[in-house]
Amino acid sequence: MRFLIIVKNKFPLPPDAAAAIFDAMIGWIDGNTKNGKMEQAWGFAGVQAGGGILSVESLQELDAIMTEMPFGPFSKVEVHGLTDAKEALTHGKEVVSMMTKGR
Repeated sequence: MRFLIIVKNKFPLPPDAAAAIFDAMIGWIDGNTKNGKMEQAWGFAGVQAGGGILSVESLQELDAIMTEMPFGPFSKVEVHGLTDAKEALTHGKEVVSMMTKGR
């Protein structure tokens, strides 16, 4: 299962701990990239925000990874499940076709 993660700054980092939290976040990204769970990670230009794509086996695994994210307590986090666009469009077309039959 693949998920788009969007993280936006909600609360400022404590100045005395900010450097350590940045280091921890870099380590979190590196660790999840090396273990194959994070396919991509990026920052959004000009804002205190970023995102990535996680690939996990279960919602429990996703929850465990996200719970360990160092920026979590300071951020608004959005999680969006990803699906194949062609499959979703094909299914949507089939549903519309079934709903409009007999008109």
